[in-house]
Amino acid sequence: MQIDYDPEADAIYIQLRDGEVDHTVESSKYIYVDVDADGVPLGLEILFATNVLGARDMTSITFNVAARPTSDLAAAKA
Repeated sequence: MQIDYDPEADAIYIQLRDGEVDHTVESSKYIYVDVDADGVPLGLEILFATNVLGARDMTSITFNVAARPTSDLAAAKA
């Protein structure tokens, strides 16, 4: 996962996984999701990020990625 913030454009892009974007879906006002041909989300773009996220003086972003329980991993492999 990669998160990029462009302060000039006031836009955040969250890359969820690698892949070829087939089309973009408008999730809500100013929020768009890039999906592949199978409909799997590849990335998320937030326009006017400081307004949408309510962070007027945003200079950086911190995020945490939760580990999946091992039972979820086993089910995913099945």
